[in-house]
Amino acid sequence: MKKTLWIAIAGALAASVIAASAQEVLSANAVGYIKKTLPAGGKLVAVSIPLDSMTEANNVFGRTSLAQEAPVGSLVYFWNEVNQTWVAGQKSGKGWSPLQSNTVVKSGEGFFIQGPKAAAVDTEVTITGEVPADATLSRGILANKALSSLANPYPVDFKFGTSDLAVQAPVGSLVYFWNQANQTWVAGQKSGKGWSPLQSNTVVQAGEGFFLQQPAAAPAAAWNAAKPYTWP
Repeated sequence: MKKTLWIAIAGALAASVIAASAQEVLSANAVGYIKKTLPAGGKLVAVSIPLDSMTEANNVFGRTSLAQEAPVGSLVYFWNEVNQTWVAGQKSGKGWSPLQSNTVVKSGEGFFIQGPKAAAVDTEVTITGEVPADATLSRGILANKALSSLANPYPVDFKFGTSDLAVQAPVGSLVYFWNQANQTWVAGQKSGKGWSPLQSNTVVQAGEGFFLQQPAAAPAAAWNAAKPYTWP
């Protein structure tokens, strides 16, 4: 009889934990979850969905656990890379609007979610799905100084400065990390000597979104992230 491995990914899961747990897997199905907190007062949270849908080919936002568990009055913001603007929508008593509900969240795509601004207490929500088994997952990076919304396509934390993304980014690139406590962007630029210690040492959590901006002369590129664990 096949077993299904349930992996709890609470924002600080190391790749070695997945590898060790995978020793007991008899099937090719590993289901994980990432818990996120929507702070009281409607603070913005930069998120992503680094787990595959268990029922369909894509992560359709309205049918994700994140969208379903978000309370009425929550807002979601998707980055339109063509127009370089946010596209926002709010959850009503009838659910999310069709535009937001039917949005396909791509692998390696970051976006924002926000609990109700009138909320007096924090709300915990869960990102649920299958742990990706792909050897590599790719996310496009825009040219002409356009902002690209990014996230680790795998459900693990990573140190930005040691990632292939950071190493291969051309000199003059900028990275923007969201400071949830201060509700501001923390930006840094890559020089001929590399990234500053602040950006280089930033640990991007599982399910966290951020932005990258290449210099004007850089062509479109791709972040080809390699699977950081040995399962399956």
